[in-house]
Amino acid sequence: MASVKSNDLSFKYEAFGLKIHSTISLPELTPSESENADITIYLGEVDLPIENVLNEELSYKVTENAIYRFWDVIGKFKINKDSIMIDPSSEVDKIILRNFLLGTVFATFLILRGLFVFHASSVNINGSAIAFSGFSGYGKSTTAMAFYNNGYPVVADDYIAVDVDKDEIPLISPGFPSLRLSSKSMDFMGCTVDKPRLKINNDKIYASVPNNFSSNKIPLKKIYILQRGKESKIIDLKSPEAFLELVKNSFGIHMFSKSELPDNFFQCERILKNVDVSILEIPDSLEKIQEVIMIVEEDLSEKL
Repeated sequence: MASVKSNDLSFKYEAFGLKIHSTISLPELTPSESENADITIYLGEVDLPIENVLNEELSYKVTENAIYRFWDVIGKFKINKDSIMIDPSSEVDKIILRNFLLGTVFATFLILRGLFVFHASSVNINGSAIAFSGFSGYGKSTTAMAFYNNGYPVVADDYIAVDVDKDEIPLISPGFPSLRLSSKSMDFMGCTVDKPRLKINNDKIYASVPNNFSSNKIPLKKIYILQRGKESKIIDLKSPEAFLELVKNSFGIHMFSKSELPDNFFQCERILKNVDVSILEIPDSLEKIQEVIMIVEEDLSEKL
């Protein structure tokens, strides 16, 4: 990464319903011509003394006014409600830096904005947001890419930001037109990327999906919790089990203080008033991904 830390906010984008002005180029995002910014992303020196925190094997620190995220070989990030300051490590590759910025760091920013942030990838099926949730490596992005290849627009990848403030159906704002895939999934799906492949979090890299991207807020109607199984199968969950899955897959749940957890529980309860949650068992073999699409389409045809 270049050592010069310029603060020329000449790059303008849009993601998650927010106008973004940035010092660094973020080609994964949708360009914008906005004059006003909801968030600025710029380079600077993050002055948090992190040595003691690193000894606790944590990659974050929460203060009254900001959340800090940091990794030795990546850099430090100071996150406020209207800005992200980046202090990159001297040798970090710019693709890897963007991967962390647009992933963990930006998701943390969305939490500060009061949104419910959930580990999931989402596609638009007949005007409704359908989310595929699960921990890293469970196939969220690969499943979303399979639906994309079958003509369904992508809404967001890896995490979704849900507006649950109103007593209405929860709404998802579109993320950005990229899916983060492993080399194995990219090869199977026939994806290409402009940049060399680098090992980023288990060899994952962003693949662009510009041809079919959902650009407006849409209602969240269904969440599938991905699990591995011998065959493709859907198991409906009752409210207690569904609630636990929402809490378990809430982004940043480990960062919440005891006083903040009730807010997360309240958001989960509101979502469950209007959103069905089911287990979606999927086989390990990518060759059977079309079976997954078929049973989801059949399930949704009965419920939407």
